Amino acid sequence: MAETADTEDADMGEDTEPAHAGEQLQRLRAAAGMTVEEVAERAGVDAEWLRRLEAGEGTHDVLYSQWTALVRATQPPRPEWWDDGYEHDLSLPPDGHREPTTDSGRLYWARVAAVAAEIEEHYGRGRTG
Repeated sequence: MAETADTEDADMGEDTEPAHAGEQLQRLRAAAGMTVEEVAERAGVDAEWLRRLEAGEGTHDVLYSQWTALVRATQPPRPEWWDDGYEHDLSLPPDGHREPTTDSGRLYWARVAAVAAEIEEHYGRGRTG
C-alpha cells in the first residue's frame, strides 16, 4: 500500500526539530506532496529502504551523495542549465543588489524567477488549509 504524502505523526509538528535525518527527509517529502514510492523512483532507490530510512534505521550509513539525491528527489525537476552553479541565486533577487543592465542578465533573472515560481508551486502541493 502506498504511503500518502500527508501521512505524518502527530508529534512531528513544524516547530519540533527532527530526531534524525530520515525524519527530516520525511518532512520534505510530505511538504512536496509526494509518496515514498514517488521519491524512491526519482532517487533510484528501493521504496522499502526509504521507509526504513525515514523511520531512522541506518541513517548513519547513508552517504552524502545519497542524501543529496534523496532531497533532490523531493524537489521539482531542474532545467538543464540549472546545474551551472546558480542555485544560490534563488535567495539573491536582482533588486537586492542592482537591476540587471544587459539583456542576458534580464533573461537570466527571468529564468531564475520562473524556477522559483515552479518550486513554490511544487511545495504548495503538499500544503493543506
